[in-house]
Amino acid sequence: MRLLSHMPLSVLFVFGSLFAVVVAELVAALVAWGMVGHVPAVVWAGAFFAPLAVAPVELAVLVAVIGRMRDEMGRRRRAEMDLREDVARRREVEAGLRSNEEKLRAMFEMSPLGMARSTQDGAFLEANSAFLSIVGYDLEELRTLSFWDLTPFRFAENEACNLDSLEAVGHFGPYEKEYIHKAGRHVPVRLSGVLITGSDGESYLWSIVEDITEAHSAEQALIAKTEELARSNSDLEQFAFIASHDLREPLRMVSAYMGMLERRFGSMIGPEGADYIAYAKEGAQRMDRLVLDLLEYSRVGRMEEELQPVPLDEVLDGVIANLSPSIAQCGAQVERAAPLPSIPVIRGEMVQVLQNLIGNAVKYREPSRPLRVLVSAVRDGGLWRISVADNGIGIAPEFGDRIFRIFQRLHTRDRFEGTGIGLAICKRIVERHGGRIWVDSVQGDGATFSFTLPG
Repeated sequence: MRLLSHMPLSVLFVFGSLFAVVVAELVAALVAWGMVGHVPAVVWAGAFFAPLAVAPVELAVLVAVIGRMRDEMGRRRRAEMDLREDVARRREVEAGLRSNEEKLRAMFEMSPLGMARSTQDGAFLEANSAFLSIVGYDLEELRTLSFWDLTPFRFAENEACNLDSLEAVGHFGPYEKEYIHKAGRHVPVRLSGVLITGSDGESYLWSIVEDITEAHSAEQALIAKTEELARSNSDLEQFAFIASHDLREPLRMVSAYMGMLERRFGSMIGPEGADYIAYAKEGAQRMDRLVLDLLEYSRVGRMEEELQPVPLDEVLDGVIANLSPSIAQCGAQVERAAPLPSIPVIRGEMVQVLQNLIGNAVKYREPSRPLRVLVSAVRDGGLWRISVADNGIGIAPEFGDRIFRIFQRLHTRDRFEGTGIGLAICKRIVERHGGRIWVDSVQGDGATFSFTLPG
């Protein structure tokens, strides 16, 4: 039967028909032979030729039955193969799900962030070790609590708002709050959560909690240090302001009495005594200028004005007017490459910066060539870069940082006057405005002072 079921139906039908006809005719011949002489000729002739018509019909029925059996067996085999493939695929999917579940479980347990699952009314169902470390309970103890038991009363209203957000959009946070540790202390945390519906149709709240105790302590320490530094700076500025005023009074007395001594006893003390008096008066005057500069330095940052857009062209015009006697005396030219922008600054402090820089250009000019000062401004990202370039004596590159420190001078007083505070004031003002200042120079070939300002 298995052999027949695998043979093509056309071959089976042809050879089967021939075989059936031959066998039937042999049987019919024997029967007809026995009838000869006993029955009419028509009878034994019919018995001989009848199998020729009947055998193919019977064979056709048999072939049809075999075909049905073959189709049924094919369908069963295909069904068995499909079933085996489905089982294999299902096993593969289940293995993948188990692998993913193991990975997620490992991530859940090993996460440095606290993670917990709870019902919508706050009852804890599971939590990882990081979460248990934050609250101080073990898992069995935690399952007897809700997040309301861990939340200080002052956060209750905020918690209610977050639960409303959870119902509306399916998540909340991150936000900061505190948990009540098992030991009773309060632990600052940063919390966020999401509502997830499981395969059972139940919705659960997954919370992610970060212990921010160290960050909170560092922030508080930074705030305390900042406040302490602000108080210290304020006290220092106040001291410098008061000391500067108090120091000027005895200096004025020294200068006044040296002048009286010179007028009354000049003829008696001789040339050497006159030189001593001149040295004393010069020293007192130099000390007075130093005190005035210190006073000016201490005032930087004491102005409580708000930053307002100020046209730098107006500031430069005022500076040129203030310095016009010295500019005219040396025949200097102060130019601008293009109109200057309006920048949010404190006008008075910006006048100080430009006046110090242009005043230095006039002071440190090269006598062998006419002084030319060029003021320009270019956009540099979110900043403006203001430059004051001159063709004076320049500065050696190794002194590029030193000149912005207080009381730092590169030249002797007999060559150039000054106290070494002007550029320190510029640096303090620029940094207070959120910028920085620097110099590009080659000694003997001029200098370009540049500073940036937000705007």
